[in-house]
Amino acid sequence: MDFMYTETDHLAFVWHKINTGKDAEIVRVYADIPKVCIPEEIEGHKIVSVSAYCFSEINKIKNSSVTNLSAVQSGRLCEFCGDYIESIVLPDNVKKVGNNAFYNCHKLEIVETGANLREVGSDIFMNCTSFSKLYIRCRADMPNGLKQLISRINSNIEVYFYDRDSISAMIIYPEYTDSYDEIAPAHIFGRNITGEGFRARQCFTNNILDLKQYDSIFDKASIEEGISTIYKMALGRLMYPFMLSSEAKNRYEVYLKCYQKEIMEILVSDRKLSELHFMCINRYARASGIDSAVIKASSSGWGEGAASLLKWKHEFIEDAKKSRYDFG
Repeated sequence: MDFMYTETDHLAFVWHKINTGKDAEIVRVYADIPKVCIPEEIEGHKIVSVSAYCFSEINKIKNSSVTNLSAVQSGRLCEFCGDYIESIVLPDNVKKVGNNAFYNCHKLEIVETGANLREVGSDIFMNCTSFSKLYIRCRADMPNGLKQLISRINSNIEVYFYDRDSISAMIIYPEYTDSYDEIAPAHIFGRNITGEGFRARQCFTNNILDLKQYDSIFDKASIEEGISTIYKMALGRLMYPFMLSSEAKNRYEVYLKCYQKEIMEILVSDRKLSELHFMCINRYARASGIDSAVIKASSSGWGEGAASLLKWKHEFIEDAKKSRYDFG
């Protein structure tokens, strides 16, 4: 296989031609920062594939004919792999990501893809212990690679769909565990799955996310999962209510109101100001929950949070009470 080397001001690539030479597969990336946006093309060839172990520390090209890695050898660019990676944006034309592409990228937090991804190799996110956010550039009801991607992720993951630079939907997939126990003496293995995250990952129809199915699992999930996980499912669907039915909306709202005090304290701990504002402006939080959150914010030294909460309490809670008794 003939590898090629292309260098720009901030990036360099080792790649090769595929599909009768019209397209390209990237094999290695070099960069000067840990957050990279891969371009759509290399030397006129569309990037349609990411090779196996591309971003892993395992070097797939050390024995190749590519030797003139000038920017790398000079120290201007670093190998974009392993613990150096924090986030990556893949171009729209990428259709395939190979096996173990992000193997052992412990600091990888964010991956963004287009809507054309269809083939996802095995173990692409193995040992990506910080991976928590996946962005997909399309509507949630359009074909995309979400089903294939989340089948490779069993940890907590937040998925954002956005179109024209605005988020249209947010989906939370809780963590689940998958193990096998041997049933002696027949050497038959029984599969054990723990956590509603697995069932959430099955909510697809014709490989397209089925939001009605996803919303339907909430009641059971709210019983089996902890508040710190489940509140995100409810809050995400309410903040970005793409194809959200009135029945599902009511279930999510009831949950937030029921556990408003605990949720407000979690949001303060994570310093989620926009989510706190959403809880207050929609009156999912009561005065008791806001007061508790103010105390927690103040004790942790988060002055902005405490001041904002007091302001919102006055605007959305106390004013609402006054209006009930205003007969003028």
